[in-house]
Amino acid sequence: METKFLGIPLALWGLVCLGLAVVWIFVWPSDKAVAPDTLHYFILRWFHALTWLLLALAAFVAGFNILGGETTARGVALLSLLTYLTFMVTSVTSK
Repeated sequence: METKFLGIPLALWGLVCLGLAVVWIFVWPSDKAVAPDTLHYFILRWFHALTWLLLALAAFVAGFNILGGETTARGVALLSLLTYLTFMVTSVTSK
């Protein structure tokens, strides 16, 4: 049986998340990044896209029941939440 979220197959959710990851590679809060050689810059530049990439990975892992299925997907989804929270805290505390 195909795993779904809100009635939509997880594989489709994964594709949507991959699309958003690509968007956030190009759209990022560059006005808040001060120096390119700092951790703040790295977080602001990459963590939002990384969040969506991790969500895509979680959707594919759970949807296709690979690499441990839903158990692994939950861990990856939690990692994406931590990545997003790090991005948001850095974004809010940056200039």
